[in-house]
Amino acid sequence: MNSIKILIVSWVALFLTVPWWFNNISNKWLNLPDWGLYAMVAAIIYSLLLAIIIQKFWKISDNEE
Repeated sequence: MNSIKILIVSWVALFLTVPWWFNNISNKWLNLPDWGLYAMVAAIIYSLLLAIIIQKFWKISDNEE
């Protein structure tokens, strides 16, 4: 995967973490508003995605001291 595709995947995933489509009627889940719970879960998923991308595609030089 080249760097442009990685950047696009990262930006799309980051865009999806923002709760854009929640309206004024808010339900409670685990004593949190539904948009808050969505944002927390999306942030966790985004963090895992970034960890996978960094672990798989980050280039480390062999001559580090």
